[in-house]
Amino acid sequence: MSGLVNDETTYVRLRNDPTRRVKNKLVNTLKRWKKDNKIDSKLYNKLYPTSEVVPKLYGLPKIHKKDSPLRPIVSSIGGVMYSTAKYLATVIGPLAGKTEHHIINSTDFVQKIKGLEVPPGQKLISYDVSALFTSIPVDQALHVIKDRLERDNTLSDRCDLSVEQIEELLRLCLNSTYFIYDGQLFQQKQGAAMGSPVSPIVANLYMEHFERRALETACNPPSLWYRYVDDTFTRLGDLDVDEFSQHLNSIDPHIKFTSEQEQDRRLPFLDTCIHINDDGSTKVTVYRKPTHTDQYLNFKSNHHLEHKRSVVRTLFHRAQSIVTETQDKQKEVEHVKRALRTNGYPEWMFRIPRKKDKPKDTDKSKKVNINVGITYVRGTSEVLQRAFKSHGINMYHRPFNSMRQILTHVKDRTEKLKKCGVIYRVKCEVCNQDYIGETARQLGTRLAEHQSRETSAIYEHCKKTGHSINPDNVKIISCEDHCIKRRVEEAIEIKAQRPALNRDEGMEILAVYNALLRSADRLRHRTIHNDTTADEG
Repeated sequence: MSGLVNDETTYVRLRNDPTRRVKNKLVNTLKRWKKDNKIDSKLYNKLYPTSEVVPKLYGLPKIHKKDSPLRPIVSSIGGVMYSTAKYLATVIGPLAGKTEHHIINSTDFVQKIKGLEVPPGQKLISYDVSALFTSIPVDQALHVIKDRLERDNTLSDRCDLSVEQIEELLRLCLNSTYFIYDGQLFQQKQGAAMGSPVSPIVANLYMEHFERRALETACNPPSLWYRYVDDTFTRLGDLDVDEFSQHLNSIDPHIKFTSEQEQDRRLPFLDTCIHINDDGSTKVTVYRKPTHTDQYLNFKSNHHLEHKRSVVRTLFHRAQSIVTETQDKQKEVEHVKRALRTNGYPEWMFRIPRKKDKPKDTDKSKKVNINVGITYVRGTSEVLQRAFKSHGINMYHRPFNSMRQILTHVKDRTEKLKKCGVIYRVKCEVCNQDYIGETARQLGTRLAEHQSRETSAIYEHCKKTGHSINPDNVKIISCEDHCIKRRVEEAIEIKAQRPALNRDEGMEILAVYNALLRSADRLRHRTIHNDTTADEG
């Protein structure tokens, strides 16, 4: 990681944290638009940044490559530009993937090359862009996207912003390329911001523009060209390979390609392997990297049964949809079964019932899909799922923790007072009276307000009693980015803990919580009583 960030051609060290400057630019832009009635209050509140988390860089090893180089990833969740980038992704996302060369996934790729032939004198080649995100020329990409937006007749259906407003927000997002690693701040010199939700779409749109230029200006263009983001599958004449490769690398000084040619009449692309038969026809099988271990979610692991079913379904579906010849499909299915047996899956898991065709509901206005995610607790979650399903609510399950969470910490830890989106508990240093609150902003900012604002219950308590609070002793109860969920959790904590300094109980919550909290309170008091009795005995 130190070697990556010390690459002065890609990154530069920063002396000061630019978060406040980036936030001011976005806030001033939004305020100006709202004042001029260019955006409504709903969109203003949606894009207004409350959280100020500094994006964090970490690396994931590419174990399939020599020496396992790291893939740099920037986590921008909670950053100043994160909400804006997510919104822009929904605005410009529909523009991408409209070309004949676009590949959606492996299944789409196999369908498009169905019947592919490679006659003598031609060969298959896969091109790959080196470091795509850090190579995208931002100004040119913005020009390309602006041109596409101006020609998009459906833009007004997705948002009320003008093309110029979208371009201005995009520029702010793409130029917000700073991050922290090992306590040091860095700025990415060029390219799209890694980790931003909008960057993959920007890269895809620019590559569509790039490939159009490349194919139109090539002297001997490939007879076949399909692309999935930065991976390209082509068919070229033997004598045209070097010329076309040089042509690709001459179009844009930032975009450079590496290539991989077929070997032993085979070429891998995505998770498929294309085999060329002696007569020039082709077939497709599943491709596994040499480092693949056939290790999947173990059947004995603490996950919902549906998660394990989805592993089986996915692997069997891939065998049926990607592999083209019947004999190869049978081999792939047997390979999958052997691998799953090694991972503890019983035979009955391999019997996957066919999905029944659901009757079409013509009245879509009455149909509302409600999805609820909860932490998986074996034996309890299954009962809850059946109860929720009876009320038309779909429930999905999340694992509570994992070995990775316990053993590895790949990102810089955020200091307690700089954490955003938290429910916190403040205790008086003298009388131990406490206060429970929530904030979307940095905890330190909120505590400073408690100590300076006369309307604050904590300020009033300290002024009357002469007591004080120590910010270092403030406890974070939990973290929650979603505003409503955070306020509900705050209300539950207030009802359960009954802090002396709170003037109200926070957000009004459903009455069912009262019974649950009373039951938990009785159980807690009973436990304390039993422990006290045992100590006295």
